[in-house]
Amino acid sequence: MRPASHKISAGDVEVEMRPRFSGMLAVVNKLTGETISKSSRMELLVRTPDEVSEPVFLSPVTLGAESPKSPISLEFANSNNRYKAKLAITPSEHGIRFHVRVKAPKAIWLFEWKITELSIDSVIVPALGGQILNKKMPPGRSVAYKYPFWWNAQFVLGQTKKGGLSLGTRDSSPSLKLLRVTKGAAGFDLSLGFEMQGPLYDKTLEAEWYLDCYRDGWKVAVDRYRRWMEKAFRVQPLASNKYFPSWAKSINFVLEIWGMRKDRPQPHHTFQQMADRLKDWRRLHSPDQTLVYLPGFAEGGIDSRAPDYNPSPELGGRQEFGKLINLAHDLGYRVMIHTNVLALTYSHRLFPSLKKYQVVDVFGRPQGWALDIDGDWLTEPYFAYVNPGAKAWGDLMEKVLGGLINEFALDAVFLDQTLLAFNVSKGPNFIAGMRSHIARLHHAFPNVLFAGEGMHEQVVSVLPMAQIHGIDSVVGTHGIEESSVWRQAHPISMYLFRRYTRFVAHLLTKHPSDPMFEKQETAYAKLGVIPALCLYESNQPIDIPAVRKMIWRASNLEFNETTSREEVHGKD
Repeated sequence: MRPASHKISAGDVEVEMRPRFSGMLAVVNKLTGETISKSSRMELLVRTPDEVSEPVFLSPVTLGAESPKSPISLEFANSNNRYKAKLAITPSEHGIRFHVRVKAPKAIWLFEWKITELSIDSVIVPALGGQILNKKMPPGRSVAYKYPFWWNAQFVLGQTKKGGLSLGTRDSSPSLKLLRVTKGAAGFDLSLGFEMQGPLYDKTLEAEWYLDCYRDGWKVAVDRYRRWMEKAFRVQPLASNKYFPSWAKSINFVLEIWGMRKDRPQPHHTFQQMADRLKDWRRLHSPDQTLVYLPGFAEGGIDSRAPDYNPSPELGGRQEFGKLINLAHDLGYRVMIHTNVLALTYSHRLFPSLKKYQVVDVFGRPQGWALDIDGDWLTEPYFAYVNPGAKAWGDLMEKVLGGLINEFALDAVFLDQTLLAFNVSKGPNFIAGMRSHIARLHHAFPNVLFAGEGMHEQVVSVLPMAQIHGIDSVVGTHGIEESSVWRQAHPISMYLFRRYTRFVAHLLTKHPSDPMFEKQETAYAKLGVIPALCLYESNQPIDIPAVRKMIWRASNLEFNETTSREEVHGKD
């Protein structure tokens, strides 16, 4: 006779299940004694590429547990028994291990597993620069984070009064995943999704994830995950990173001076006006602590001629650009130009020959950047995304960037959109290709700093500096400004990645005269992000109280890139 209930204990968590139900009846934190769930259900669904909006829901058909000490095996199927899943629940070194094998009559795109009604006070996610969702989140509201683009590391924390719950995966492969956080009437629901790597032919999907608990603050769980991440992705602290130049260690402020613009023919700044800015800035802050960042220095402005980045004639051309760089170096500054890691404009002379390397997703759609120019809610194509793993693209970008680096003695190159992640139907794996492309540039130009946009664990080993991405999401860029009551910035991502990367303010940070600036700067200050003064107009002031406050904050930043006490004594 099978037992009425079945308990499995591993790590710092205990789960209790009953054979006649598919759901998890109880989740207990062994360290604190807290019951995180009394009546959670597990819900499984499958999505196929030809019917993405028609999920197939799987219900339990059998549950096996021969003795209270044996693993649990559950079988699920849909109503006609054509879609099936076998879920094994076992103890492991990372807590309770869930392993699923899903079979379908046709190709699978996505599998999702949900656990419902968790009694937690807040959900902390290493996503969009770090976020925390609290109990004020409206019931029925759901937020999705795609890994690794939005969701930067494969775990999520559910915080309680004395500790919390950790849920996530330990998978170093460059595959896409999904996290959904939903506020239910009786608590939070957490969903994990696993996407099949393209091209989509396979009818069988396997995935695994882990559930564990911790005591005290959230840093304990992050330290535990970090130790796995360092080994899995071969991440080196900045102190050991040979691609982080010694001069970059002194940088605590970014002076961002915009050049050519797109909304009208007059530039934001000419190269001469940029030079005047550099002379003025040295009266406020030390040049050797300032990274001069030049978006729109190239002809046409940002991305207009990509992958060509010739200094804009409207700003003064190559000769004046060279004079600007020489002046910057004479004054003690370091200079970083703006480029895009994968942009190929449709009008570019090389587009016909490189089109075969354009990103095509698993649904057969060519990918690129697009803008709604005419306000009809339909975007018009701007430039194509090239798979960064294509050797021909690496050859070209090494030549293009190398020409600029050598001609102008550039100190740093910003690679926009390094956080992108696509599941492709042809060509090399996009995520692995992004990492190898950036690594190639490091090897070709070892004395140049390469920085990126955003950060996730798949590229942390090759980006010693990155613009933090996601603070704008908290304050309304994606139309969720009203969510600031229940969704706020959190330092979890900074804490996870701080040993390996210096975070600076995002490219689109507002000037202090903009009403949105205060919200952004407050979030940056909370997270310890290097501030940036973004100058979009040649007449925007720089010697104002808000700027002096940023300078004071910059001068008091602490960069902790050593091993913390928690990391030494924490539990694996």
